Amino acid sequence: MKSTTRQISLRKSVIRRGLNRKTLRSLLAALVVACSYGTSQAADIEVTNLNDAGAGSLREAIENAAAGDRIVFDIPGGGTITLASDLPEITDSLSFTNVNISSIIIDHDVHSPLSITGGVVNFGELQVIGTGTNIELSPAATLIGDGEQLTADIAVSGTIAPGSSETAGVIGNLIITGQLDATDSTIQVDVMGGAPTSHDLIDVTGEAIVTDATLTPNFVGSDYSAGDSFTVITASTGVTGTLANSTNVFQLPSNPFLEASINAMANDVAFQIQDNGLTFAEVLEGCNQIATAAELDRLTGVGTVDQVAVITALRNGSGDNVDGAIGQLSGTIYPSLVDGEINQIQNNVHAIRDRVLLQRDDLVASGHWSPWVRGFGMSLSTNVDDCLTEGYRQEVGGVEIGTGILTQSGLGMHGFAQFGSANTTMRGLDQEAESSSYRFGGSVQYLGEFAYAMAMGGFGFQDHEVERSMSAFTTGAIAESDIDGTDQFVSLELGTARSVANSLWLSFISLQGIRVELDSAEESGLSDFDLLVRGIEDDSLRSMIGLSLARTNETALGLATSQVRVGWLHEFLDQQRAVQTAIEGASPEFYNLRSTATGRDWISVGAQLDWGFFLGGQFTLAYQGNLNSQSAFQSGLIGTRWHW
Repeated sequence: MKSTTRQISLRKSVIRRGLNRKTLRSLLAALVVACSYGTSQAADIEVTNLNDAGAGSLREAIENAAAGDRIVFDIPGGGTITLASDLPEITDSLSFTNVNISSIIIDHDVHSPLSITGGVVNFGELQVIGTGTNIELSPAATLIGDGEQLTADIAVSGTIAPGSSETAGVIGNLIITGQLDATDSTIQVDVMGGAPTSHDLIDVTGEAIVTDATLTPNFVGSDYSAGDSFTVITASTGVTGTLANSTNVFQLPSNPFLEASINAMANDVAFQIQDNGLTFAEVLEGCNQIATAAELDRLTGVGTVDQVAVITALRNGSGDNVDGAIGQLSGTIYPSLVDGEINQIQNNVHAIRDRVLLQRDDLVASGHWSPWVRGFGMSLSTNVDDCLTEGYRQEVGGVEIGTGILTQSGLGMHGFAQFGSANTTMRGLDQEAESSSYRFGGSVQYLGEFAYAMAMGGFGFQDHEVERSMSAFTTGAIAESDIDGTDQFVSLELGTARSVANSLWLSFISLQGIRVELDSAEESGLSDFDLLVRGIEDDSLRSMIGLSLARTNETALGLATSQVRVGWLHEFLDQQRAVQTAIEGASPEFYNLRSTATGRDWISVGAQLDWGFFLGGQFTLAYQGNLNSQSAFQSGLIGTRWHW
């Protein structure tokens, strides 16, 4: 036992020592990193004399320089540094500058040129003379510069990137007084369109040799037009040799219809911006977008002068401008209005169903009329679908009134009316509609010993005021239209009913048929791209299988009936609505647009509370909802009803 205790104590001691050592190593490592960070900061290394070697010489400065350091010439009166032997190679990033007005000349005489084998180097206004090439950069080295005049004959097989750094998007002017041999190099240039234009430039006073060099452009922004030209290399005595990618064409990343080609001339190399010849339909994705894009392609050849001018300007624009224009022109709000009406009616049918079907307190007081009034709010929301059709959001508010009777024989009849207004907006598009709706209907039901049947039907009509922004085509333009619509609906439900004490269980299957019609429309507005919209007739056939439970209890304020319903709702017909539209003009041609796909199956839930309070009246509160991964439409209702 004592031996075991000593072993445990020994292991604990070893663990403690191990932890102490581990902690010490961590502290030492942190200290080393901190010290390394402190010593790795860039420093200025001064050259204070014209000596070939020794303290304050250029040779010593290069030998002592670390990555990122700057060699500073501080020699009043300037002069020439004549080298007695080759300078050390520069192997990492370094820059040069002169703090005096007088120039400093480095004469390597017959010795090897100044050699850079790695890193990013900015020579500033360095002057190097001597036999043959004066400065030589290997494939691992990068030459930068902006505004300073570098005097030397330079050979670069690495990278040339004008600017104060090699970072993409940093515009610069690299000036070389002498010859530039860029054979086998990579020449990176930034180009920025707009007014005024800004782009990298390699400006050589002598000859620029570009044999097998690779020119790699970085196009910044999207402000370009076909016909623009950007000179990126100029040489006073000529540009010789052929670039390795002289025939390449570069697609501008932010302009889907523009590309750049290399234009090599006697003294200059430039990028020429041109139209790539693609159609709108080739650069767009999604059903509605492609259909609309194809119409723009057609109008390019047959449209009015104003339409063609706008389309041409659009082809010079950014991808965002093109997407926005296609989205505005796609009048998806029209089929979305129809889809919204169908889903409104679906929710209204189930709201009425829960309001009038086999109410427990009606059974207690059968033979009495039960009028009611409820205010309702509804929201419908759909997402973008797999065809990239934008979804919509619809908000509805209104009033529902009705009355009915349930007799002791099991027969019940009800009538109702709903008056509402709605706002419909397209997601991501500046399109909306203000609508007013008026809907009327009735129902009849019969309760047998174990089963029941219920039928419902009605009709309605709507007024829609549509506004669509057309700012992508004409600044501040809005396309407007006023449209009328109608609807009809029927519903049939069969089920079993079982009463247990003060509870009523229902299992049911129902079928709803809905038709919505929207009149044709002709938009008005300042744009040359207003739409003609043909009338829409669309049908929906939906079924629901579900269960519901109603429970009635006596309270101090009278009878209280609560009920819940859950079901599976299924659409048999199309998941989206379609409309034919055409762009107004000399030769309109209709093409198809569709609403977003709202899905084929939903979870459907309902809940309702009727609570008596005084003089035979009851407070009523209800919720209806249908939900799937693609869409949701739901409503809340609050009001009162009475027994007469």
